[in-house]
Amino acid sequence: MIIAYHAIFTTYGTWLPNDPRGSYSKAIYNAELSQLRDIHYGRRHPQPDRDTLRRFRVVAMPRLARPPYYLTNETRLIVAHAFAEVVARLRLSVPACAIMNDHVHFLVWRSKHTIEYLVNQLKGAATLALGVHPTPWIKSCWKVFINDEPALRVVAKYIEANPEAANLRPQQWGFVTPLTPD
Repeated sequence: MIIAYHAIFTTYGTWLPNDPRGSYSKAIYNAELSQLRDIHYGRRHPQPDRDTLRRFRVVAMPRLARPPYYLTNETRLIVAHAFAEVVARLRLSVPACAIMNDHVHFLVWRSKHTIEYLVNQLKGAATLALGVHPTPWIKSCWKVFINDEPALRVVAKYIEANPEAANLRPQQWGFVTPLTPD
């Protein structure tokens, strides 16, 4: 039985369907991007080196409809405030959340809402709070269904470690209720 969801959603133009790192995309809707390389479904192991990623981005970026959107320390706080409003309004319980430069990890206990609805609410609130148009988020999200508490704890630790692994400050959001230690 599903007890929680781990949703991952990215900002526009930062993880493309045919990214050399792999992706969970099944289609490329931009004809110019599709000419660069095929989709590799799932993460590539080993991950490509930085030069490969840089070369891909240099060729891919001009083919996008608009520039990629990256969150900064300032915009990250705006997004967190918007998320807090959604969490309060929908009465969600969130054990972990990491708001990165180019994506979000959001761990939420199962509720009466679908994970797709929750992610759309989060993205919509953040977009309004940022005051940007069009939305800085991609249309979909990647979701992992959590079936037991040991898996939930592993995912929570992974999410909590994400900012520091990316050389960002540790994140402690007021809308997050961390799991109690074993």
